[in-house]
Amino acid sequence: ALVLLVVGGGIGYANGMSTHAADRPVRAFLDDLVAGKAEAALEAAGIEHDESDVLLTDAAYAKAERTVTGYRVTSVRTSGDSAAVTTALRQGGRDVPATFELSRTGTDWGVFPVWQLQPPRLGAVDVSVRGPARTPLEVAGMSVTTSKDGTATLTALPGSYDVAIKGGKWVESGAETAEVSGFGGTASSPVAMTATLTSTGRNAATKAVDAWVDACIASHDPAPSGCSFYAYGEDPSYSYTNERWTLGTRPVVSVGGWSSGGWLVTTTTYGRATFTADISGPGGVGTASAGPMNVNASGYITGFDSDGATFRSAVAPATTESGS
Repeated sequence: ALVLLVVGGGIGYANGMSTHAADRPVRAFLDDLVAGKAEAALEAAGIEHDESDVLLTDAAYAKAERTVTGYRVTSVRTSGDSAAVTTALRQGGRDVPATFELSRTGTDWGVFPVWQLQPPRLGAVDVSVRGPARTPLEVAGMSVTTSKDGTATLTALPGSYDVAIKGGKWVESGAETAEVSGFGGTASSPVAMTATLTSTGRNAATKAVDAWVDACIASHDPAPSGCSFYAYGEDPSYSYTNERWTLGTRPVVSVGGWSSGGWLVTTTTYGRATFTADISGPGGVGTASAGPMNVNASGYITGFDSDGATFRSAVAPATTESGS
């Protein structure tokens, strides 16, 4: 009976040590990841996150590719109340090393150590967009927007994430992929994207330029505010009435790529405009005219809304005009 008791106690101790080994919390965390249970893994590891962490959900992780599909524990080192578990994560067909830190928080039955996994540092998806501030993006099916400086950084679990500009009918880009490898706070290689105009966006840009020209021509002022042309030389001894501008030819513009001020609009052929007015004065009555003069419509398309594109002239005081 004594022998049975000793043997039974030895087996129980061995089982207890096995179930309380330092690598057990690590295995539980990685098992959840392999099973696609991102939210359960985050909770088990004590990783804090909030609603802004749109990639730290089961839905986003399900859309990621090259996630953790398996792992091997390669070493377990303990020192007092600390432990380090080194693993080889299987990700995208290759092994990625990852080390996890644990701390001993107590014992069970006064004998078996209780190990707690310290929250591993997650990587991030880094995106930089040459385009307007607050550009809408879709990352692994999740909607986000860039900051004022055109960047977005999203905390992410290991995997590759599809990134695209979500510009509706106005703006587009080629699809890119950001890869987050393992743990340790490593960011993905920055994904650099350029927002380009669709054919619909280019048409809207041209209409916005036309609307700006039309607003200038509609002015009854010899020097229309915010416009690139003006008439001068009025004689103060005469009265001027029925002042008006007439557009002879509309400027031809080319809409290019994104620059610091917006999508660049370049005048390739100047338009021509003439100013006329009825006059009366010491010399009698008649008609005064000026021109034709050049109409320069160079500037920037600064963005889009439901009404279309917004144009800002680069050759006149700050004015904008929209058009779809």
